[in-house]
Amino acid sequence: MKLITAFLPSQCCAVNLAFEESFFAAVKPASTAYLVFYENREAIVLGKSLTLDEEVCLHKRVPNVYRRISGGGTVLHTAGNLNYALFLSLDDYPELFNVSLSYDQLLTAIAAAIGKNVAVRGYSDLGYGVRGDVRKFSGNAQCRKRGWLMLHGTLVYAKQALRQIPWYLKMPPKQPAYRAGRPHREFMTNVLPCYSRAKLMHNLRLGLARHFGASLVATEAKNLPGYSVLNAPFQPEYKHS
Repeated sequence: MKLITAFLPSQCCAVNLAFEESFFAAVKPASTAYLVFYENREAIVLGKSLTLDEEVCLHKRVPNVYRRISGGGTVLHTAGNLNYALFLSLDDYPELFNVSLSYDQLLTAIAAAIGKNVAVRGYSDLGYGVRGDVRKFSGNAQCRKRGWLMLHGTLVYAKQALRQIPWYLKMPPKQPAYRAGRPHREFMTNVLPCYSRAKLMHNLRLGLARHFGASLVATEAKNLPGYSVLNAPFQPEYKHS
């Protein structure tokens, strides 16, 4: 089993979201997993079933808002917030067919790879203990197509990535119990074991390869399924005029 890893060079949210969708159309069955990283310029990304005006402060000057192909909550993409996408064949990993169990298994492996005191919280969050409270630094979601599972998420590693969240995003209508009504500033943190993007990617690559018993293969983005044949990038759902 191989785990192929790459960093997408584009910082355009529309391009990187389009790649995630394009991958499913281009990938062929193989005993190979893929782990892809990217970091976007400022943008807001909605889960596929969320309502724009319930999630985003549209009376303010906000960046472009896009809608991804997976569920989950609304996220601010910006510098200091690393995005990852893990693609796995369900033929190779039939134990991941159950969605709830797959979240638990995969996020537990990611938490262990990042460092100590990182744990799965709620249904699909990763949190870290801060002065006695567990605070969120990562939200994750899944999409399944053509026999493949994509688990993707955000990993906030820099404090500056947190500052504009309360300005752009409303309090979410649905909240995990462990949030306990805390506002964004009291609920979010950066991932304290990994202050740098390079260390975070390094830990994830090694940890997931170890978890799956896979050999690591680094490649350029142009060699990934779907990257060279991207369809037109996503158009923003909302663009401030």
